[in-house]
Amino acid sequence: MTTADKIAQLNVPVCLPQELLGDSTDPTGTTENREAYVRGRTVVGTGAGQLRLGPGGGFFGLVNQTLSGSVEVPHPLTPYEQAEQHNRLQRLARDTALGIPLLQISEGTHGSVGPGSTIFPEGLALGATFDPDLIGQVFAAVAREARAVGIHALSTITAELNRDPRYGRGIWAFSEDPYLTAAMVGAVVPAMQGAGNDLTSDESVVTSLVTFPMESPNVGGLETSSIEIGERALRQTHLEPWRVGFTEAGALMTEASEQTIDGLVVHGSRAYLTDLLRDELRFDGVVIGNDLRSLIREHVAGTAQEAAGLGLRAGVDISLAWDEIYLDQLAAAVREGRIDEALLDRAVRRVLTLKERLGLFENPYVDAARAERVVNCAPHRALALSAARASMVLLKNEGGLLPLAADRVRTVALIGPNADDRLDLLGEYDAYPALHETPSIREALTRLTGDRVRVRYARGCDVTGRDTSGFAAARAAAKDADVAVVVVGEQTKGGYFSPDRTDGELKDTASLALTGVQQQLLEEVHATGTPTVAVVVTGRALALPWATAHLPALLIAWLPGEAGGRAVAEVLFGETEPTGRLPVTFPRDAGQLPLTYDQKHARADADAYIDMPSTPLHAFGSGRGYTSFRYSGIRLDDTHITRDGRTLLHVDITNTGERAGTEVVQLYVTDDRASVSLPRIRLRGVVRRRVAAGERVTVSFPVTAARDLTLVDERLRTVVEPGTFTLGVGSASDRVHQHISLTVS
Repeated sequence: MTTADKIAQLNVPVCLPQELLGDSTDPTGTTENREAYVRGRTVVGTGAGQLRLGPGGGFFGLVNQTLSGSVEVPHPLTPYEQAEQHNRLQRLARDTALGIPLLQISEGTHGSVGPGSTIFPEGLALGATFDPDLIGQVFAAVAREARAVGIHALSTITAELNRDPRYGRGIWAFSEDPYLTAAMVGAVVPAMQGAGNDLTSDESVVTSLVTFPMESPNVGGLETSSIEIGERALRQTHLEPWRVGFTEAGALMTEASEQTIDGLVVHGSRAYLTDLLRDELRFDGVVIGNDLRSLIREHVAGTAQEAAGLGLRAGVDISLAWDEIYLDQLAAAVREGRIDEALLDRAVRRVLTLKERLGLFENPYVDAARAERVVNCAPHRALALSAARASMVLLKNEGGLLPLAADRVRTVALIGPNADDRLDLLGEYDAYPALHETPSIREALTRLTGDRVRVRYARGCDVTGRDTSGFAAARAAAKDADVAVVVVGEQTKGGYFSPDRTDGELKDTASLALTGVQQQLLEEVHATGTPTVAVVVTGRALALPWATAHLPALLIAWLPGEAGGRAVAEVLFGETEPTGRLPVTFPRDAGQLPLTYDQKHARADADAYIDMPSTPLHAFGSGRGYTSFRYSGIRLDDTHITRDGRTLLHVDITNTGERAGTEVVQLYVTDDRASVSLPRIRLRGVVRRRVAAGERVTVSFPVTAARDLTLVDERLRTVVEPGTFTLGVGSASDRVHQHISLTVS
């Protein structure tokens, strides 16, 4: 292979850049643009530094016709046509001199983004299920749909924690908690990569965990700001999901963080991308870089050639950015001896090895007829509904207002900017355009209730802006109804380039209050005297003190995906119960941040602010259903274990209500005395249990010292220290009902 051939393998453009577009005015390029690139007819640079590149693959640009909902496409390809397009591009690549197949990568945060793919709930909605097995099923379906159309790897599978709700990219993450996130990652990776990591299967894709080692909590919650946490915090709190994803499950791709962490620019840090990632965590895959220019921006590299050398030495294999750094400047640095070509060979070898593991050299093609059968098939649509149902979090239900009874509620006022907006239910990086039905809450509620209930709709206001002209219609609708349901929250529609989005990538916020005049709308409806339910469509924790204090019912719908409208309607009318729990802490105000449930003792026991309590508005793990439970009889098989031992904890829960319900039982651990300061409580187990009315069941948790009772000591060693531990079981981090002591020697 020539140097140009090698560099081609390391460039997988996030979209077809201008060099590849020719005279096209379509940002996604034309068929001719794509085919010219795949035939190796792309020229980069000028003069002696000119490169004629053969194909490496694509990220978005060759995979879809869209940039994840960011670009309107007049004639989107069906899954069958997408598969045929990929096959055609692979044939062209195989017909080149080297015959190396393309590596096709796409986003997959909550579904493959090819038009027509199933749109599952996103980020915190999936985390709110507290159900790793269900999330494994979701991502198995996501992998199946992606591979069916010719995609080989899915990115934005988030292993980092959501520790700051101001940060827009937190929309992708499962939880603030390391245990829950690790459990999700541990289910997702084998679901996507298949049993035994058999990537040749037409059911499997490579899992790209993001973003290593973290992009949050960053200073001020801003995407481009640095992270200052220290190595103990990194190891004690943040590494657990990565250990599970890489060391245990064997994920074979990751994206390098675009941040600077404790002064180290990750794209140029051997300490992070080789010593920690490959040597300690035993990662054996491909590292993607999307911001090698951060090395220049942070004044660590003075030139593009220096940046190329730093990135390659650190361990960045693939560049998505189509930047001169990994194109003609990388070639020049190799040619002039500034970079050892062996480093280039190392990166290329990793990429080619991954293509080999995918079986692409033997068979790079897919069955287009199968794509038509698999993508958004009936079982996947049913799974999207199951996940949406499981994600709903009911935070308040004063007086048992919910569920609404169709025999008592004859008229519902359905109000709010997200009540009849199906796109805001879908989240970020979703399949766009959807080639199947994605009903809004209004449409789903009308279908569910039929002629039994009159649904009177008023938009009221927009998600953003100060226009209150719709308030009069909202008040009139509420006064004429038995109950008002006001659907407020965030706006994610319009994709990456939309200026009107309020959440998602590059949409950080300083305030966690409802945007625009949405709270005023809630106040106006509440003032009519009609019982009011607030439904919040959101990708982040919001500060909702007024709604919590004044409204009888508060339901968090998150970003519930294509079946979210139906799931909300079913919960409101009791067709299903809300079984989701908060995977993040809801603060009273952004001024409390950072605020997570696992605070050390000094913060957990802190005095109030002068203007509000220091405690959360809604604690991690919170949520309620339509029945009640009593906890009793906590016990251990062994109350004394060694530092390499384990025991079983048991607790009885009784459904004391009048209908069957699901309890999400949570196990928390406190180290009674340690050599370093630790969080007051840490989640170490979750069990979801369906219990009939009046029934008592026993729930059991394994407690393993080497997994659940560790700390990172003064010398940065992960150890189990002898002593006593308090184990608590409850329904939320602030509602731990039963405690027992365990001794470790």
